[in-house]
Amino acid sequence: MYRGLTGPDFIPDEAETSDEKPWIAAVEAFAIGGGCQITLVCDRVLCEEDAYFSLPARKEGFVPGAANLRLAAIAGERVARQAILFDRAFDARQAEAAGLCDVVVPRGEMDAALARTVSETTEGGAVAVAAQRKALRVGAESIDTFRRYMALYVREQALCMYSDALIANLQTYWNAQNRVL
Repeated sequence: MYRGLTGPDFIPDEAETSDEKPWIAAVEAFAIGGGCQITLVCDRVLCEEDAYFSLPARKEGFVPGAANLRLAAIAGERVARQAILFDRAFDARQAEAAGLCDVVVPRGEMDAALARTVSETTEGGAVAVAAQRKALRVGAESIDTFRRYMALYVREQALCMYSDALIANLQTYWNAQNRVL
């Protein structure tokens, strides 16, 4: 999503041959874990007033994907540390969630807010939106930064995945023995 849609002629450098489109997220209740990470790469995030964001990977014992790379740039390093290291959830109405959520709407008004957002996004034309999105992304996160982060992430995640601590954490927090499927 973040690097656009690519075809067989993709050239993995800053002169990428990706097709860009704006990504809009609608959070009506919560964005936890992977859902929260998806919002970090969206161009516009709409939230209902009682929605919240959370990255609970720490208490389970693993690294929350690319959140460590992107959350600090979006919401600030202090907020990123609170979310990732200390399992802090952020209510959409909190000032600290401003980097996670662009628009907070009253419950039941998400459809109208989405319609307004689509209209605002497309009024300048698709070509302009694609060019602006690509320029913003290239300025914010180079492909080399992403590659370096993912190399570290894969190594560290592998160490976490096979640790006794991860298994113990999953049993504690997922209550695996009593789960009903």
